[in-house]
Amino acid sequence: MIVNYDSFQVILLVLSYTLIYNLTALLLFSTLIHIFNAGVKTFFSLSLVDNENAYTKILSLTILSLAGVPPLLGFFSKVFVFLLISNSKLLSLFLPLLILLLVGLYFYVQNLRFLHSTNVAMSVLDLDPSISCNS
Repeated sequence: MIVNYDSFQVILLVLSYTLIYNLTALLLFSTLIHIFNAGVKTFFSLSLVDNENAYTKILSLTILSLAGVPPLLGFFSKVFVFLLISNSKLLSLFLPLLILLLVGLYFYVQNLRFLHSTNVAMSVLDLDPSISCNS
């Protein structure tokens, strides 16, 4: 399927990919900040957080979106980029980007596996969003 894009549409698609990726990364880091303010001090301690916690679910969905797993928003932005590359006849760029996509997917899946690697929940840790940074 070949679709001809003009320069305005290309710029719009690239800006939308950048916006989606940056908003997803912002959500990821703000969730991590809330978790660390609630008492988790290291990344190793993330595996001890209850898997039924809302922060853990948001963190998992954000990581999956950054990885580009369908039907999340990160998937569609990556599809747009690959469509632009295939339509602009830059097939020499397609294979390296596909390999980088798969390496990134492996990295994100390993982080999710680490996050959900244990079923032991910290009963002491109450992830309360009202906890401020000053405590």
